[in-house]
Amino acid sequence: MSTSAPSPRIAPVASPDDEQAALLAKTLLTKDGRPLNLFATLAHNPLLLKRFNALGGFFLRHGELPDRERELVILRVAVRTGSRYEHAQHVVIGRQVGLSDAEIAQVSGPLDAWPDDDRTLLRFVDEMVDSDGSDVTTWASLEARYTQSQMLELSLLVGFYRMLAAFLVVVGVQIEGEQTD
Repeated sequence: MSTSAPSPRIAPVASPDDEQAALLAKTLLTKDGRPLNLFATLAHNPLLLKRFNALGGFFLRHGELPDRERELVILRVAVRTGSRYEHAQHVVIGRQVGLSDAEIAQVSGPLDAWPDDDRTLLRFVDEMVDSDGSDVTTWASLEARYTQSQMLELSLLVGFYRMLAAFLVVVGVQIEGEQTD
């Protein structure tokens, strides 16, 4: 995985105004009650943070895909795009939804070690990351397993987290606890 900048290119908001504070109160927090750096960085643009939270929140709280499969997809996107931040956050969430440490470690490896259903799902991620598309065979295998609604969600899930990974890497959002300040 690529590394983020030694310091953020855009630092998280340290002293949020009222609007920023209200939005940040609706985000995930660290164990000590601070907003995650992702959200505190996006708080520089409150409207963008609000819209980002709406779509990201949909995937995490209202999506139709099983939680385990969602997290496998997100972790594979993080690995394939080199987003250490995204990977670190979703290791925690992955464990919460039942992924084992072995499965989490295996996400960065070859696909042949996975059972067929998981392998097809992870191959879909690879195909989207590599070419913004999906092989006909991969799509057909997933289509036999998921509803059309879930297929739409899966496609947008990969795209959303791929976009997020690029943002996290280019802006240099740092993993909580690894700040240089």
